[in-house]
Amino acid sequence: MKDSDGLLQPKKYYLGFVLLLIIFGLWYRFYEVPDPGFWKGIVISLLVSLLLYNFRFYLLWKHSKEGFSIQFGTTVLSFFIHLAVLVLFIWRGEREGFVIGFFIAHFANLLILVFAR
Repeated sequence: MKDSDGLLQPKKYYLGFVLLLIIFGLWYRFYEVPDPGFWKGIVISLLVSLLLYNFRFYLLWKHSKEGFSIQFGTTVLSFFIHLAVLVLFIWRGEREGFVIGFFIAHFANLLILVFAR
């Protein structure tokens, strides 16, 4: 795969993900957030993202010829899975702290994707 293809580069994604974990770890260590649901939202969003992108990289590795359609399909799948997880936890009684943490981690993961191309 060439960098100019616009395909995700797994090494860049994992490097960015580790950097994101370090940033959130330092934030957790040095900044007190009164709502524990905030950190729960961050952790769940990052776990779901990591699992989905591992699946995406596996599909791209196995079927490299259909790169664009696989990326598009897994992006749509990712959107619906994130939405389902968010709705499930809100339905179970999580409050705004969870939603804020979930969206912060989700958009931070999207930034990683921009730089991993």
